[in-house]
Amino acid sequence: MLQSFCKVLLLLLMLFCNNRVYAQTRTIDHIRRQFITAGNEREIKQAILSMCDQFYSLSSDSLTRYINLGKQYFSPGSDEYLKIMNFYSFLLFKSGKYHEGIEFSDSILKLYKIRNRVDPVAMELMSTYGGGLIRNGDNKESIEHTFNVLEKAEKANDTLTVIKSYVLLGWANMELNQYTESIRWLQKGLNYTKNGKIFSNVPFLFSNIASCYNNIGKYDSALYFINISLKYNQEQENLTGIANSLNIRGDIYINRNNPAAAEKDMEDALACRRKIGDLLYLTSDMAQLSAFYASVNETGKGILIAKEGIDIASKNRSLNKLIFLYSSLAENYKVAKMPSQYASSLETIIRLKDSLYKRNSGEAIAEMEVKYQLQKQQNIISKQNYALTRSRYLIIGSVILFIPGIILAWVLYRNYRLSQQKKMETAMAAQKLLSVKAIETAREQERKRIAADLHDNLGSYAAAISANVKYLQDIDVEESNVNLQQLDANAQSMVTQLSDTIWVLKNEHLPITGLADRFKLWLLRIMENYPKIQYHYHERIEEDIAFTPARILHIFLILKECVNNALKHSGCSALHIDFYSCNHWVITISDNGSGFEAIQYARGSGIDNIKNRAAASGWKVNWEKNEPNGTKVIITGNG
Repeated sequence: MLQSFCKVLLLLLMLFCNNRVYAQTRTIDHIRRQFITAGNEREIKQAILSMCDQFYSLSSDSLTRYINLGKQYFSPGSDEYLKIMNFYSFLLFKSGKYHEGIEFSDSILKLYKIRNRVDPVAMELMSTYGGGLIRNGDNKESIEHTFNVLEKAEKANDTLTVIKSYVLLGWANMELNQYTESIRWLQKGLNYTKNGKIFSNVPFLFSNIASCYNNIGKYDSALYFINISLKYNQEQENLTGIANSLNIRGDIYINRNNPAAAEKDMEDALACRRKIGDLLYLTSDMAQLSAFYASVNETGKGILIAKEGIDIASKNRSLNKLIFLYSSLAENYKVAKMPSQYASSLETIIRLKDSLYKRNSGEAIAEMEVKYQLQKQQNIISKQNYALTRSRYLIIGSVILFIPGIILAWVLYRNYRLSQQKKMETAMAAQKLLSVKAIETAREQERKRIAADLHDNLGSYAAAISANVKYLQDIDVEESNVNLQQLDANAQSMVTQLSDTIWVLKNEHLPITGLADRFKLWLLRIMENYPKIQYHYHERIEEDIAFTPARILHIFLILKECVNNALKHSGCSALHIDFYSCNHWVITISDNGSGFEAIQYARGSGIDNIKNRAAASGWKVNWEKNEPNGTKVIITGNG
């Protein structure tokens, strides 16, 4: 009795020591009153769980206090205690301790053998673990884990967890900028049930699909879904969900040219997020608001808030958010006309994207999805086999007089099945061997093509350098200065070519965003030599198409050749570069110079090289007249 009294007294002291947190929502304030008026331990326990259920709206300090109370009141190993442990995992994620949160969540799953259970508590623990992996940037691992959760939920007919799994799969793909794939999974969640009450428990389904539609330019659909999400979150007083929805709607308003409404939504969302203390989404909000400030030319504000977010994301090692924040910072530097800072930000983005791409190979993700689909088919086959076996036993019981004949038939059938199984295994082994050989052959061909490029390009520069050196031995000092300049230029070209080739070779696959970032950096540097020529760069990448090393090198050299032709031979005063990618890609380079005929007959224009590289990769290159004057080069392909 004394121990219970002390617990209640401790609870009341904790509550009254910090009243400020309860002004967050009416629900939280109502639960606080339940604590104060609780007449027995059962009511106190229920109030603790109810308060922890509000974790999306509680600050980290408040959530910590109730978790500690739960540890005191609930017995280790009980379902209630596991729920408290799950809330602690979320607390670590909310505080930005993503790696620690993943390790703790994984330890709970292993300690209580949750991975083999299918009850609601186990499902919630596994879903939290999957979300933690995404927060830490481990999207590939999260997708693999979520497929496992989805399989268990489907077996248990757990509709809510099935939909939550679809939300996690959509979220992970969204973090990888695979918006079309993300929509595919989220639509499965929308179509899984017609029960609106279940959807009210997963408002993030609607906010995530709205975000995807916004990213691919379908703003009406995005606005429709985000208003549904905001409605559900406001009904449940979910502050995290409200902040998410306001941010997404703010971005939609930007795309619909309504900056006043956008600024209000984003500032309200950031204030809400600071109140909650969720570092992952706090940095996302900062990046979004920074990009908005760049768009309205308030770069001072944009740079400050981006740097604040970078500091938070760096401390918490959030790779996805660092890329987002540096992109916003780079945009502010560009608008503020700070070229050196802009170039430095682009280099950082390239480095971060390389790291992210290696951690989340699209090839591995596709392999996991195939594995899930195969497992699902095996489950269906198992159920069918079970039904067939049951029917067979019923028949055997009804015709017991014909047991010898039935046994013989069964033996023959079994032998037939074994024979068919062996044939299937042999065919699959042969197919696997052919696939491995085909992959090895393709890789070897790509390596040979890249080696040929190195020989052709670097060999010519090396020969030129050798000729320069021999010439220096036979001429006077005045003539040697000119030759030294040629020698330096050839050496620089050789180093640049080698750097570009190494950049390609160190990756098995490279996305088109990596190409765009690398090309922007090269363009920024080369345009410093042409101060009188204005250049405009624009990109709209809806699907991040991946290239093999040989193809990425081809397209990069084609783009450099086209830009150099425009700068050196066209006599232009303006240059426009456009990147577009969806289910195919298009890159356009246009100038206002003398036209294609002048470039075509210029010495060293490399037109044949451009055509040969495009033909080798199966792409199309067209030269068109740019009205009223100039040349437009259009390069198109499917991968």
